[in-house]
Amino acid sequence: MPLRIGTNVTSLNAARHLSRAAGDFTKRVERLASGLRINRGADDAAGLSVSEGMRAEVLGMRQGVRNAEQGVSLIQLAEGSLNEVSAMLTRMRELAVTSANSTINDVNRQSLTSEFNHLTVEIDRIANSTTYNKQVLLTGFGNAVSQVGSISTALAGFSGVSEVGISGAVPGTYIFTDTSDQDNQLTLSVTLPDGTRLEQSIDVGSAMDRDGGKNVVATGTTFAANFDRVGMQVTMNGPGVKTGTTFKSTTATGQDGVITMTKADGGTDSVRVTAGQDLSTIATELNTKLSTLDSTAYALIDPITGELHVDTGTLTVEGLSETIGAVGGNAYVDGRLDGKTLVVEEGEGGVLQVGANDNADNRISLNIGDMRASGNVLNLNGLSVANITSSRSTISVIDTAIVAVARQRGDLGAIQNRLQFTSNNLGNAIENLQAAESAIRDADVAEEISAFTRSQIITQAATAMVAQANALPQNALTLLR
Repeated sequence: MPLRIGTNVTSLNAARHLSRAAGDFTKRVERLASGLRINRGADDAAGLSVSEGMRAEVLGMRQGVRNAEQGVSLIQLAEGSLNEVSAMLTRMRELAVTSANSTINDVNRQSLTSEFNHLTVEIDRIANSTTYNKQVLLTGFGNAVSQVGSISTALAGFSGVSEVGISGAVPGTYIFTDTSDQDNQLTLSVTLPDGTRLEQSIDVGSAMDRDGGKNVVATGTTFAANFDRVGMQVTMNGPGVKTGTTFKSTTATGQDGVITMTKADGGTDSVRVTAGQDLSTIATELNTKLSTLDSTAYALIDPITGELHVDTGTLTVEGLSETIGAVGGNAYVDGRLDGKTLVVEEGEGGVLQVGANDNADNRISLNIGDMRASGNVLNLNGLSVANITSSRSTISVIDTAIVAVARQRGDLGAIQNRLQFTSNNLGNAIENLQAAESAIRDADVAEEISAFTRSQIITQAATAMVAQANALPQNALTLLR
């Protein structure tokens, strides 16, 4: 081998191997110190990408487990309150059964009524005060309550409807149809987004009476059509009178009184009625008053008795002609909601995110109906134990309410069990996914120790060889002596 002093090729070769060995040695030290095979993208670009995705999914699943646990806590809170509501309903039913007995006198019933009313108020208080993280749970938690326009806007021009309550309704378009074809019968049907048609009939005869051949129309009375299956309640009131309504002449008999017309903005106007007065005179004055009202007006009959006795009469509302008493029986003005469409959009509440990804399979819906006494689930408005008749009807209404509460509690219990199974499944998925992520990213200590030892020996040997190679040019001095 040529002996040169200008370039020590042997030393350069040894230094190159030393550099490579030192780099590998440093990598092994880093892996053993961190416990990771991949510390930077250069270590394994594809592996880093896969493991980062898995790590993010594991973290999402861990949060999903926490979300499920929080959902269980929320359900337990709501279910505990519903348990008390159920107990109060049972007590209210007991009071109604007691009041329905003829051995109870009016004084006794006053005490029963007082307790009954207090229990009704307490149901509302519990429903309004049951909260989780400042969210009220028993007044319609998680319900789809958004629709195109507001409820009042959606129902503009339909004077027979005072309110539509939505509790957990599936998003979609609902079409209402009034199919009433009998006296004292109000029949309302709703066509669901899937085409299914539900029908609800209400007997309104209890709000009307016949006294000496006269129709007694009770004003201020409301009727509720409950569509529990879809979480919707339609509340209807007595027939309203719109601007432009024309009263046909006939004869009115009954007590003296005042017909008060109330405008939407709160203004009022009135017409005094005397017993036996010809209705044509009343009609003329009413029409004159109505023509001066520039907004919707409603006729509130005799504020003292709440009644107006009319043998026959015809009134026209929004082009719909209705006859009161002309059929020889008691009639109720219907047709106010025929063909009405209500669009319900998806609400934002009532969803438990129990998975790592944004898809429907990783969400569990949680809807709790309006459990207030006045809500569309219990529908306890107007109940009374003041007399035997009202007590009997109260019993059946409370029975329905008890079943509704039990059904809601059953639904909550089923969701709670589902959340627990979901949490267990997530725990299993987290374990398996972490094992997969570890196989990609974590260092194999046994393998790394072996490689570390090898690199250490090679580094030491390379260092010694560099020293030996650097000594080779010294041989040239021997030749110069």
